[in-house]
Amino acid sequence: MLCYMVGFSQEAATPKQPVIDLEKLEVRDASGKLLKMDEWLPLNASGKYNLTFNADYTQAKIVKLSPEVYNEKMKSAPKPGESKSFVTGTSPDNFTATTIKGDKVKLHNLKGKVVVLNFWFVACPPCRMEIPELNELTKEFAGKDVVFLGVALDEKENVEEFMKQTPFDYQQIPSGRSIANQYGVKGFPTHAVLDKSGKVVFQTMGLAPTTIYWLHQSIEQALGESTAN
Repeated sequence: MLCYMVGFSQEAATPKQPVIDLEKLEVRDASGKLLKMDEWLPLNASGKYNLTFNADYTQAKIVKLSPEVYNEKMKSAPKPGESKSFVTGTSPDNFTATTIKGDKVKLHNLKGKVVVLNFWFVACPPCRMEIPELNELTKEFAGKDVVFLGVALDEKENVEEFMKQTPFDYQQIPSGRSIANQYGVKGFPTHAVLDKSGKVVFQTMGLAPTTIYWLHQSIEQALGESTAN
């Protein structure tokens, strides 16, 4: 099992980038508050923040981008890398599973709705890092024809224990290793967005600064709500 986090956002590239010691890097927010690494790393990974460094790259300031700047940044940034487990324009094979709450799920029965799949496991750092942004997606599309399904490799009790400290608002399918194997998912996190006909409109493996943006755009596209060029 491999976890992937792509990209380290910063203000400007230099001809020879110095090695940054993340453990020792002091990062402060706009108010001057010193942030722990597990606080600022998810912000930076979201693509919604800009990280600027001092001359010797031992200190940095992280500032949230305006919606306008964020959208322009995302439009000009590379699209996140594709997953080898799903093919855009095709319909994945069916699977049947039971969620952590005991609800039966059959993928092919979800046609007529947009389906957003997330393959993850508890010990995967980028999987954990993206959860707050994924929760925001569920809130934004609440009440619409969108089903968010998390396929966790971990056993039910381990997922439940993790979610006591870190809520994850997708419907969760525990013990999902057989489903991951069915699709050949070997890198995590892996995402796929299926339109209402059950065809893949977006898929990606790993966490990049543009991942959440493209998930959002793809869900809107699948709903027929996209206004993006």
